[in-house]
Amino acid sequence: MAITSSRNFGRILSRVPSYPTTYRAYSAATTTSTNDCTLSRTAEQLSQLPTIGYVYLGEVPYRKALEMQKQLCRRRIDEIYALPQAARADLSRRQFSDTLILLQHPPVYTNGRRNHGKLQPGEIERLHALGCDYVETNRGGEITFHGPGQLVGYPNMYLKDHFLATKCYVKGLEYTIAETCAHFGIEANTIPGFPGVWTSPTQKVAALGTHVQRYVTSHGFALNCTTDMKWFREIIPCGLEGKTAISLQTLMEQHGKPSCDTSVDAVLPILRQSFAKVFGCNVKPLEDVSPATFRFIQELL
Repeated sequence: MAITSSRNFGRILSRVPSYPTTYRAYSAATTTSTNDCTLSRTAEQLSQLPTIGYVYLGEVPYRKALEMQKQLCRRRIDEIYALPQAARADLSRRQFSDTLILLQHPPVYTNGRRNHGKLQPGEIERLHALGCDYVETNRGGEITFHGPGQLVGYPNMYLKDHFLATKCYVKGLEYTIAETCAHFGIEANTIPGFPGVWTSPTQKVAALGTHVQRYVTSHGFALNCTTDMKWFREIIPCGLEGKTAISLQTLMEQHGKPSCDTSVDAVLPILRQSFAKVFGCNVKPLEDVSPATFRFIQELL
């Protein structure tokens, strides 16, 4: 499968609105405890952050994307930890870079590691009858849906390069979604005890589920852009009774702006810039940042 060049997906917007008031943007000049999760790092640390390569893969079957992530993580871990500990921060010693993988999936229900083997065979058959695959994974979280019209992001990052603890990395993903929603005039927040990003106490616009192995990340987030919500009505999304999923398209209709373009192609450059702003690093086409990583992913697909 050929990878579509990252350069073909929209212009980078010159400005994205600031965080909703419930979020605190990081300050490059201030150091805070990782428990604060504002992503604050010193100016010296920010100057050392690696450039992240991004790539949009179009629609990829979930199982193929899962295997791609596993192999990419293994390759990165092997490369990083083959180096002496004192040399691991030297980016020039590595061929593979941090990557923000963006894509869509054909209809599929996925479940997190805590629910392996818990779904009854009859329920799995019912989901298959809907025209969906069902896959159990090693990410956090519970059952959710992925499908067309949903922008899925799988950051593959070595967190030590970014001076981030896992908790703050996850917060960064949440801030990225909130920043993207803010571009459309939508206030999105987190709710303590309930994973994901929410636009009301009962409506979730994005699901999160991550996996970190030896500081290398996989899995990530799924933002509902123009997703058909009928698929979510067949499950209890993320195992949360009384709460539902919602899309940017539906939210814009509710705000009286039904003509606003919330397609994946329109949202992608906004999310990409939001990611760069939140994590404080440059995000450029993967083929320019790391041809080796680009070729590796292309070969896996």
